[in-house]
Amino acid sequence: MTNVNHRSPLRSVVLGLALLSVTTTVADSNDECPCKLLDRPSLRHKAETARWMVHSLDWGVLSTISTRLGDDGAPPIPFGNVYSFVDGTCDSSTGIPYFYGTYKDQSFQDTIENAAVSLTLSEASLASVCGGSNLKGCRIGGGGFGDPENPLCARLVLTGTFTVIDDDELDMAKAAIFERHASMEQWPTDHEWVVAKLEISDIWLIDFFGGASILNVDDYLAIDLVSSTPLQESH
Repeated sequence: MTNVNHRSPLRSVVLGLALLSVTTTVADSNDECPCKLLDRPSLRHKAETARWMVHSLDWGVLSTISTRLGDDGAPPIPFGNVYSFVDGTCDSSTGIPYFYGTYKDQSFQDTIENAAVSLTLSEASLASVCGGSNLKGCRIGGGGFGDPENPLCARLVLTGTFTVIDDDELDMAKAAIFERHASMEQWPTDHEWVVAKLEISDIWLIDFFGGASILNVDDYLAIDLVSSTPLQESH
């Protein structure tokens, strides 16, 4: 009797993707993380917590005033877009977010008309950082009270001016970006990539019950964020 292969092309594709997923998971687990996560500051230290988030997290939502949405004379319409960022090399935190992007992207296009932006971060995204984990205060389900909107799952919004850099600061920023986001160095060269930073004018933080804290920008930037102890889940 002749054996007939009844495997459909779709099933072959699904099996191939599943195998790739397993292979990728194993490979990723053996990769060495570019940075060691630092200790989370105590709840009493608000500015330090904000600096820790900006240095530890890898991405957030960059919000601009849209130049694509709305008609002439209509109220401004915000537009949020996921963006990767760094605030310096692994062992040097500046507190200033740096972005690698192109004016082919909508967010960068928006900043030509209005350079006012905000960057929103959630401690829940620590789970996607190499070496990070899903903190109890942020974790949905499992019988607990965790949620990204739980005040114990810190939320940070930095507001300010989006500025493209092209001076001596550029070399430091590009080195830091490629250290933390290595794949970016391999992105197509015809996209005319540039590096921009967020010049902070306002800092809004929730990391506990009782409402938001508005932090002093100078105090935030003056912090020397130094630690050699691995991150430990504290809440």
